Amino acid sequence: MASSRAAVRSRFPPAAALLVASFLGSLSCAAPPPRLVPPSGGVEAVEGFGSASIAGAEASIRGKFGFVFRQPDLGRIEAVDPLGRTAFLIVFRGERAWFVLPARGIYAEDAAAVMMERFLGVALLPGEAVRLLSGSWGAGGDGAWAVERDAEGRGARGARDGFALEVRAFFPGGAVPREIAVKGPGASGRVKVLKLGFNPQPRDEPFDTAFLRGYAAKTWEEILDLVDR
Repeated sequence: MASSRAAVRSRFPPAAALLVASFLGSLSCAAPPPRLVPPSGGVEAVEGFGSASIAGAEASIRGKFGFVFRQPDLGRIEAVDPLGRTAFLIVFRGERAWFVLPARGIYAEDAAAVMMERFLGVALLPGEAVRLLSGSWGAGGDGAWAVERDAEGRGARGARDGFALEVRAFFPGGAVPREIAVKGPGASGRVKVLKLGFNPQPRDEPFDTAFLRGYAAKTWEEILDLVDR
């Protein structure tokens, strides 16, 4: 991926160098998407797998990642390489987030919205991600997001502070997004949800940061410098 080093130098997180250019399978040959309807009792958490393709002044990302988000402010994103190994992970707890490079034993800490923007191109908090991915985006609790609905009443577009999201495709059955276009300051692209489940068995392990006691804390600039070597 010839553009990876340039993307890292432009102060984007190591995602450009760590996320893989080739997917683990051909999306065009995949089975038709399943019908997805959130449980009637509401969605407290979502868990799944997706792919991202985002480019811009600070980003050049193309690859796959697993995710789990739980209301109101817990989340985890784990990028994988072609062999299924963890390239990096981001843990969200409250207003803070930690970007971790397990292979190097290092991490950087920052505000949750800032860390999500570095990865996704849009400053989206975990609780907002739950509502977006469950199709209840804009139903309440989404801060200053101005959400527009389509002819079927589904949350289709939203904007806030220069960030924008647009649902390009929904899963059959309702308002659950399958492909989302993202646009932020200097970044644009799309995220595709490949697999999604609602209200998985509650587990605290994905959001535990105790393991970082054995890791070295670095500034964001130090993380970028190490990856660019």
